[in-house]
Amino acid sequence: MNADQIAAKLTEADMAKLLSHNIWRGCHPVTWPETLTNPCCTAAAWPLLEEEAALALELIVSGFGALPFTEEQVLRAARPGIAGAALRLGLLRLADAGIIFTVRRGWGEKLFVLPLDSVLPWHHTIRSIRYELRTDTDWQTDAEIEIEMKTDWGSDDPRLTHVDPYAIEAMDDDGYVPPFSIQLLHALAQMNNAGLKLTSKQVLTKRTIAKGAGQLYMQDEALSALITPSPGPAAEAYPPALLFVLELALESGWLQEHNGSLELAADPWSAWLEQAPTVREAALLRQLTAVVCAQNAAAAAGAAVLSSLAPNTWYRIADIEAVCLDGQRLLARAHAPMIEVWCRLLKQMGWIEQGADSEGNPVIQWRIDPRPFKREEDPHENMSESDWNAVQLTPDGDLYVRERCSYSIRWQLETVADRRKIDYTTVYRMDADSYKRAAKAGFTRDSLAAYLEELTQEQLPDTVRAMIAGGMDEHEQGKIQAQADETTGKKSAVGSSDASRANLYFQNTDGGAYELLQDRMTVKLLFAGVDDIPSMWLKQFRTYHLSTRREMMEQALSWRTTVKLNCEGAITLFIPERIVEEDNRWAVSGYLQLNQHSQGAVKLYPNMWEEMMLVLPVPIGG
Repeated sequence: MNADQIAAKLTEADMAKLLSHNIWRGCHPVTWPETLTNPCCTAAAWPLLEEEAALALELIVSGFGALPFTEEQVLRAARPGIAGAALRLGLLRLADAGIIFTVRRGWGEKLFVLPLDSVLPWHHTIRSIRYELRTDTDWQTDAEIEIEMKTDWGSDDPRLTHVDPYAIEAMDDDGYVPPFSIQLLHALAQMNNAGLKLTSKQVLTKRTIAKGAGQLYMQDEALSALITPSPGPAAEAYPPALLFVLELALESGWLQEHNGSLELAADPWSAWLEQAPTVREAALLRQLTAVVCAQNAAAAAGAAVLSSLAPNTWYRIADIEAVCLDGQRLLARAHAPMIEVWCRLLKQMGWIEQGADSEGNPVIQWRIDPRPFKREEDPHENMSESDWNAVQLTPDGDLYVRERCSYSIRWQLETVADRRKIDYTTVYRMDADSYKRAAKAGFTRDSLAAYLEELTQEQLPDTVRAMIAGGMDEHEQGKIQAQADETTGKKSAVGSSDASRANLYFQNTDGGAYELLQDRMTVKLLFAGVDDIPSMWLKQFRTYHLSTRREMMEQALSWRTTVKLNCEGAITLFIPERIVEEDNRWAVSGYLQLNQHSQGAVKLYPNMWEEMMLVLPVPIGG
C-alpha cells in the first residue's frame, strides 16, 4: 500500500488529525500524506520523534520495509538489549503520527504496515542522521542523541568513498547492454509484429512469447533472485523477465485487453515514447524498485543505499554492503546484503557498469541518475539531434540510428525495417518482411520513401528508392486491407475495457486487499493492569522481599519492560527474558539495556541485587 491508497481509506476526521500532528510542523507547505514520501519532510520530522518511536521506526524500516508485520514480529526482530515495552510504545506513537498504519486482510490478525512509497525516504533519513548513544544512557530515559542532518538525497555517505576512474578496469564481458527502456520497446515491438492474440488460457502464443523474450538482456534468474511472481497460469506460461515487462506495460496503461487480444493503447504509449530520456528511465527504475520493495525487505535495504549514489561515479561494492549492514544494527539477525544481486540485475537492465579497482575489488557506477528526489535537467536531452538527424541511410539500404534518436522514431523503424544490430548505434535494414509490415501499417512506396527522406534529411539514393518500389509493390493489397482493419479498430476501440491482467508482480503494491483499521490503542491499555500493582513498584527504588522481587520480574516480563537494579552498588538497567527454576530456587535471565557494545545474556539470582523498580518508557500508573 502506498501513502495515497491509505489516505483514500481514511475518514475526514482522521485526515484532519494527521494533518495537524506536531511532527509535521516543519514541512509546510507540504502536507500529509505527501510528507511521508518527501525526504526533506522525513528528515525534518525525525528529530521530533520520541525516542521510542525513532527506535521502532528504524527497526521497522530495516527489518520489514513495506511488508506487513505484527507487534510480536517486531519484538522478535529486535536485537537483545531493546525493551519490548519501548517498541510497543513506539508503534503506538508512529500510528498516531500517521507513519505506520494498522490493517487486516480478510479475517486475519491485525497487522502494521509502513506505506510502500515512504520506505526509501525513511531509509535515507535514518542513514543520513549521525547519532551516538552514550554508553551511560539508554533509549528509555535520558538518552542524549547527537544529530547531524543531511537532507539532500544526493549527499554521499562519507563511508562511500569515490574510486579514481583512471584506476578502474571495466568489465564488459557481455558487451553493450541497452537501457531497459530500449529493451522494453524492442520487446513490445516484436510481440506487436508477431501478434498479441490471447490463447484459450488467456496468454500470448508461444511464438509471440519467444519473440518478446528474445529482446531482453534481463535474465530470468537475476530477476527471480529479488522477486518471484505469485503462482498462476501466466507465471507458468511466461519467462519471469517477459512477465515483468508485460505486467509493467499493463500497469502503465500501454497495453489493454480487447476482444481476446492485447492491444497497444495509442495515447498512453505515444506519451511514453515522447518522454525525456531521464524521466522515462527514472520512472522504470521506480516501478522496479516498488515491486521489489513490496515483497523483499532485504532487497529494499540494498535499493535504498544504491539509489542514493551519484551517477557516473565509481563505488566499491564492499563499501556499499558495509553501509547496508550498518543500517541493520538493531536487528537480532541482519539480512544478507543483496547488493551483488541487485547489481547483476541492474547491469542486465543497462543501468549500471561494473569494473574492478587497482586492487581487484569490484566496483560499480550508475549510467543513469538513480536518486528519486534529486535529478537535474539535462539541457541537451531535448535537442533536435534526438529527432531527425539521428538517422543515416546508406546506399545499400542500411539505416544507422544514433543512441539519442527519439523513441517515437525507433518505434516506427521497428515496423518499416528489421533490426540487424543493437549497440550505441543501432542498424536496421528493410527487407521483404518489413515491407509487408509497412504496407499493413498504411505505407505506400511513395509515402515510405517520403518518410525516410524526412527522417534522414537527405534525398534517397536511387538504389534505395528502387528497393522500396520493388518491395512495396507486392503488398499494395495488404495496405488496402490494413486501412479496412484500421477503420474497424477505431470503431471497436471505444468499447475497449481495462486490462484484466494476472497482476502477479504488482499485486503487492496494491492496497485493495487490506482493510484499514481505525481503532486506536491507548498507553494505559498498552500496559494492562498498571493500576492494579503497588504504585511503589514504579516510583520507589528500594529493597523488596524475595517473593516480591519475583512478582516484579514477572510483571516486567508481562509488559516486556526494563527493571532498574542496584547490583553491588552499580545501577543497572536490565531487560528480563524469562524466569528459570534451579534446585528449589529461581533466577532471571535477560540482557542489559541497549548500548553501543554487543553483549550476551546474563543470569541473575534474587540475592544479586538490592534495590529495584520497574521502569516504563512513559510515566503512568499509581
